[in-house]
Amino acid sequence: QQLGEDSELMLSAQYLEQPKSPRVDELLPGFGQDEPSSEQYFFKPNRREFLHARYRLESGAYWFSRFEAHLARQVITDDRRTQDFGSTVITDEASESTLDGLTLQFNSPWGAAGNELVWGLEAYRDDVASNRLRRDSETGLETPSRGRYPDGSSMDSLAAYLSSRWHFGRLTLDAGLRYSTFDIRLPATGEIDAVRLEPDDLTGDLHLAWELGEGLRLLANAGRGFRPPNIFDLGTLGSRPGNRFNIPNPQLEPESVLSYDLGVRLARGGWEAEAFLWCADYRDKISSRFTGETTPDGRLIVQSDNLNQARLYGLESGLRYFAAEGWEFYAVVNVTRGEETEPGGITIPADRIPPLNGRIGAVWEPSDRLRIEPYLDFADRQDRLSPRDKRDPRIDPNGTAGFGTLNLLVTWQPAETWRTGLRVQNLGDKAYREHGSGIDAPGRNLGGWVELLF
Repeated sequence: QQLGEDSELMLSAQYLEQPKSPRVDELLPGFGQDEPSSEQYFFKPNRREFLHARYRLESGAYWFSRFEAHLARQVITDDRRTQDFGSTVITDEASESTLDGLTLQFNSPWGAAGNELVWGLEAYRDDVASNRLRRDSETGLETPSRGRYPDGSSMDSLAAYLSSRWHFGRLTLDAGLRYSTFDIRLPATGEIDAVRLEPDDLTGDLHLAWELGEGLRLLANAGRGFRPPNIFDLGTLGSRPGNRFNIPNPQLEPESVLSYDLGVRLARGGWEAEAFLWCADYRDKISSRFTGETTPDGRLIVQSDNLNQARLYGLESGLRYFAAEGWEFYAVVNVTRGEETEPGGITIPADRIPPLNGRIGAVWEPSDRLRIEPYLDFADRQDRLSPRDKRDPRIDPNGTAGFGTLNLLVTWQPAETWRTGLRVQNLGDKAYREHGSGIDAPGRNLGGWVELLF
């Protein structure tokens, strides 16, 4: 809504609900299992409600040219019904996260013409409610118990940031800094004492772009980030994927990462191409650690901990060619590798690293209203597994086989006010499994949609 020549107000609302969704990997036996982990495992329901208001002001003031304010609330409902295999106890969980946020951002011209300082403040509060009710299906006895997360937990955060851009001939430099502080509170439960953590840190990034020639750019980026342990990391009590059972760890520390990438980007004639080498170094990485114990139902008891240093690195590349009018061809190839260094200096493969993968496709637009896109998704074999991967019933301990699937996407817009689409996946009926997934994916998949535009 335009409030005047220089300002506008935007209001939006979103609602999404999955009434009852099964966790298939819990209901089917995995690798090394003769029986499934669960008799029942349903997200019932999963729901997201989101309200967002944005105010934008264009200004001729000497100290800012644009101001934006965002006020939002997000409520996520994560309710579950679970029953371990062979157990008579059915557990109904109710968990809800209410996140309120306010951001204020200014764009301020400064220095030489074209230079701009972007700066602002952010404030968030996340409140968590969680409880469980256990019912014995034979006796009918109902027992309230502690939820998946400590009921009444909260996580507040405040941040201030600024970034700017400078031009030096063919060289462009972007740099930014951000200071963040957190207040994390977990009430006392039967498993842990009350917890209060107040981590803070200064992070930043640096970006360089150098014009090497017409349509050819060299790009380099470096940054440092940190992540404090959240309520999930600190206080989760309950089943986890891979036949695991998580217990709380209130002693966690933040993890940090240094990231780097270097690449080239080309746009010339009918060609577009890019290739980037990247690396991410993690310190005090929060990982799931097997305690050596199991639950009476046979689940592996795990706990989040600041275990390892980890290094992930790889190549991301893409190519697109615009041929005759209405035709284009493209290819994407990604490679990732990772190692973790455990206490004692032992180096092992990192968890759940995807194999070489990519997509090759073509786009044909015979008219402005019709778009036809056949494409091939592919992945190589992945048999470089961590010890945790080999214990995970979702992953074949001998490795995940490679695959290729042929797919088709068609979109048609017969009028300005609506359009429709059709996606057909795995036309060759290939039985395959994406690495780390809990299920095989044989069969052809057909999906369609209609969008109304107004």
